[in-house]
Amino acid sequence: MPLTVYLIGALLAFVGGALSFYFYGVYKGIINEKQWWIPSILHVSSETCTRVIDTHYGKHFGLSNVLVGIPFMFGYGIILWETGRGNISTTIPFSMGIISIVVGIYLIYGLMKLHMHCKICYTVHSINLIIFLLQFSV
Repeated sequence: MPLTVYLIGALLAFVGGALSFYFYGVYKGIINEKQWWIPSILHVSSETCTRVIDTHYGKHFGLSNVLVGIPFMFGYGIILWETGRGNISTTIPFSMGIISIVVGIYLIYGLMKLHMHCKICYTVHSINLIIFLLQFSV
């Protein structure tokens, strides 16, 4: 059973990484906002949702949060997979989950304070919450 839970968590993390990649690609103008692999309800616009990147909530230490989030999500997926296989202690994905929840709360607070609503941001933060909660079902 633990392998299944961690595999589901890993797949969700990869989805979160792909959504983050899409989000940043639209922001940079290198990906068209209407992608077949992104559900239409999550399509973002370079004029609306991606504006959050240019706020003080969207960048820290000179880097866009999404540039940190993309490798974090893909790394999280790999770690979850390897944890399910018994190669990594459960403490590591649990710690990563706590970090993602704390950062997510801060970033959602920022969205609310800025009166911006970003479905893709909410989705990725929800994915992180689901992954974290899945770890308790093991």
